[in-house]
Amino acid sequence: MKNKQYNFIVFEGMDCAGKTSIINMLKLYLEKEHKLDKYVFTREPGSTFSNEAEKIRNLILDKENNFSPIIDALLFVASRRLNLEHGIWPSLKEGKIVFSDRYFYSSFVYQGILGNAGFETVRDLNYLITNHTKPDLVIFFDLEPEIVIQRLKTLRTETDRLEHQDVEYYIKLREAYYKVINDDPQRFVIINSSSTLEDLFKETLKILKEREII
Repeated sequence: MKNKQYNFIVFEGMDCAGKTSIINMLKLYLEKEHKLDKYVFTREPGSTFSNEAEKIRNLILDKENNFSPIIDALLFVASRRLNLEHGIWPSLKEGKIVFSDRYFYSSFVYQGILGNAGFETVRDLNYLITNHTKPDLVIFFDLEPEIVIQRLKTLRTETDRLEHQDVEYYIKLREAYYKVINDDPQRFVIINSSSTLEDLFKETLKILKEREII
């Protein structure tokens, strides 16, 4: 199935859809297969490569702050640029494959659409600051809003500034994600995350192996 290079892969998804758990399982799998040196993992907000990006992450997630959506968007894109400069771009140049837990699609959704900063405004800002660095593949972990709420109640005892909402919010969040997906559909693969983590991981591995990413 590999008719293109897949060097930059992004994982996006609804809250409690298992996205980050799958990434951690993927790390362990690659380590067990002695392939981890070929791959780089990062996440947003912040960066595994930049202390400055981590400082911005702490500012964004601080419950005491109440920034407007456009300020949030600017903070995210500044952190994102640092992540690119210090980690993603150098890793891609070295021929490594980069996996990222979220990327600018989250900004399109949270600040652009839900925050009313404007989808096109936030999208174009990110394209400019990231030099139009788009992933080769985005795996979106989908989950019904009602299931999100059920899992939130059992998995989380407290939330940060960006994660304290009701079911209506998650309905809008899902709709926003699908608007973003439909803006660039060939880049996305959607996984139904209502099943077990083990099944999700098997499906994720299948997607990655079909494209000869792992």
